[in-house]
Amino acid sequence: MADKTLKPQAMRALGEEQRRLMLADLARRIVDLRLQQATNRLSATSELQAARRALARLKTILHENTVKDRHAVEHAALAKAHKDFVDGLKAATIAKREVRAQNETARQAAMDKKAKAKPKGKAKAKTAKK
Repeated sequence: MADKTLKPQAMRALGEEQRRLMLADLARRIVDLRLQQATNRLSATSELQAARRALARLKTILHENTVKDRHAVEHAALAKAHKDFVDGLKAATIAKREVRAQNETARQAAMDKKAKAKPKGKAKAKTAKK
């Protein structure tokens, strides 16, 4: 049987395969203890409770690793999505600046063309009045 005084830190230090073996061993131990209790051969009744708690502790540690792995995958996917979003925003900002520059150039060209055309029109108007 696995040591019933095994602390959670020691369980976490074990390898995955060792934890799985310990899990099976604890499950078998609980079945044996229940059988002894049912046949009134269990001398130390606290052993059953200790074994159940150790099993629960071990299952919790196994679940922590599963959740940690799942979160790592989700975090990686979220980081990639965020990077793609930021890259898209940068590209959109650059395109917007280019369009603004083109519009400003076209507006300036139109104003220059209009400014050149206006003095001729005013000169004709002044000579017509005189």
